[in-house]
Amino acid sequence: MDIEKAFSSTCQVLFGQPIGELSDFAQYLKEMVDQPRQAASHLSGKKVYLSRPYATSARFIEVNEASDRQSALSINEVKDIDSVLSALPQELAYCGNKNLGTSIDVFESDMCSDSLDILSSQNVISSKHVAYSNGVRKSEGIFGCQLGGEVGFSIHSQVFFYSKRCFDAYLCFHSSDLYCCFNCRNCTEAMFSFNQSSKRHMIGNLELEKGKYLQLKRKLTSEIAEVLKDKKSFPSVFDLLEKGAC
Repeated sequence: MDIEKAFSSTCQVLFGQPIGELSDFAQYLKEMVDQPRQAASHLSGKKVYLSRPYATSARFIEVNEASDRQSALSINEVKDIDSVLSALPQELAYCGNKNLGTSIDVFESDMCSDSLDILSSQNVISSKHVAYSNGVRKSEGIFGCQLGGEVGFSIHSQVFFYSKRCFDAYLCFHSSDLYCCFNCRNCTEAMFSFNQSSKRHMIGNLELEKGKYLQLKRKLTSEIAEVLKDKKSFPSVFDLLEKGAC
């Protein structure tokens, strides 16, 4: 499955319908996520993506270009620190595009390892189908997310772990099926809920009967999808908090 199909599948899981092309939502998905810095290789001019800030005067190369220029110092060049420093190449460079291990189909990204189908992301470990994200490990179907571990099928969420099917969820752990939530732990099926623990079937911190909740969920997720399709964005939890929603 490629990244576009994975995005469509994730939207189907979250909203019951696709909402459009992944590229149409790039700006929205990037808005609260640290993105790789882009530079040009000092050697080839190729695009180099970097996961950390560097001095503006620094030089950069692709990681595979570094292997072509490595050479061992002689025994006389390593006898003391002054000899080592004087023997080092005069044009040192930082490496970008450091996508290592068994990584396949990684684009415009840095510091990815043992991952598949990654776009415009950084610090991704043992994950697949990830775009516009940072700090993700052992996860799948992640779009516009930051700092998540063992999470799946989620969009526009931050600092969430051991959770599935999250949209615009923040500081959430061991939870699933969260929409526009903040600080929820061990929760299942919650929308617009804040500071909850071990709860389920909640809308706006009101716990509902399961059937009533699912009826309202279908309506609300459909409306969220329509906003996303129309505006290519959706107000975040932080926008709601500023308006006193909780």
